[in-house]
Parts: sequence; structure tokens; C-alpha cells
Amino acid sequence: MQHVNHKKAAIIFEALSKIIIKRREELNKSQRILADEFGFPRSLLSRLENCMSEPKLISIWTIAEALELKPHQLIKLIEEELGEGFSLIEK
Repeated sequence: MQHVNHKKAAIIFEALSKIIIKRREELNKSQRILADEFGFPRSLLSRLENCMSEPKLISIWTIAEALELKPHQLIKLIEEELGEGFSLIEK
């Protein structure tokens, strides 16, 4: 899928990556352990952590729950990582 602003989308994916890695490490879990515990492929987690995949809503939801977060909390952390002025849409 092509985004109107591919560079800004990449920034969002990088923020998501940082948050996933940080939270997973706080939980003291490897990619394999986290994926096995919650029944999703480790490759999904690896692709998200390495910014190699554009996450689908269901993936975000699943990862959030595995990280002991609500989906809206994960999105909020991404917003905080990006800062107040970040927007995909040029005004």
C-alpha cells in the first residue's frame, strides 16, 4: 500500500518498533517467548520490530495485548513518541 507521505509513514513504523522492543524488554521476554505465549508467528513480531511490515489493525491489537496494553494505549505511546506536532496530513 502506498501512502500519501511514505516518509512520515516510515516514522510512525519506527516509533511503533521502538515501543514494541522497549515494552517487550520491560516484560523480559524474547520475541519467541512472547509470540509462543500468545499464539502468533514470531516472524510478525520480528517484521514489526525491524520496520519491515506495515501493521494491520489486527496485528496492532494482538501485539498490544501481548505487551499487556490496550490497543489505544499502544497508539497513545506512538503519539507520544512522535510528539505534538506530528501529522500525516499536510495542512
